[in-house]
Amino acid sequence: MSSLGLKLYFLRTRHKQVTQMAIAKELGIRQATISNLEQDISQPSLPLLRVLCSYFDVSPSYLLDDEGPLEPSPTEHWSRRHQLVAVGQYLELGSNAIHELADGKRLVAILPGIPVYDEEAAKQRAAGDPSIANAHTLQVERKRRQEAELRQQLENERQASRMRRRGVSRSKSEELSEQSGINS
Repeated sequence: MSSLGLKLYFLRTRHKQVTQMAIAKELGIRQATISNLEQDISQPSLPLLRVLCSYFDVSPSYLLDDEGPLEPSPTEHWSRRHQLVAVGQYLELGSNAIHELADGKRLVAILPGIPVYDEEAAKQRAAGDPSIANAHTLQVERKRRQEAELRQQLENERQASRMRRRGVSRSKSEELSEQSGINS
């Protein structure tokens, strides 16, 4: 489960690579507000949620979805919030999802759960290679494992950071940091 706080911590430390103080200064809020959000002590107001989404270039649904992945998908970026499908992606649709129109154009129904391929995978699939579906399944499983490992690493980092701020024994804090692969 990826809480809003963990996602904010991930975006700040992995994507923006900035301090809480830098974000607070840029957004005109207190550093304690960022800290409380990252620690899941408080939730953002709607105006602050909008500012955070814009700052990190993620959608509100990405931040608020506790069941979603830590890494935002291409369609979960604030800057692309008006696009339904990301440019350059290919969708695999059944023949019943495509309807010929009188003017020679096609009407396509895009349904949840349809496979989405990049250009190379789309070429393989168009050539009739059925292994691409298996590769897609393996890729999804690999992403889930990587997500679980990253989630654990971030939790360890957050806990080590909290312990350092509270003055808990340095060795325990360092141990948690080492488990996550980060040195203070």
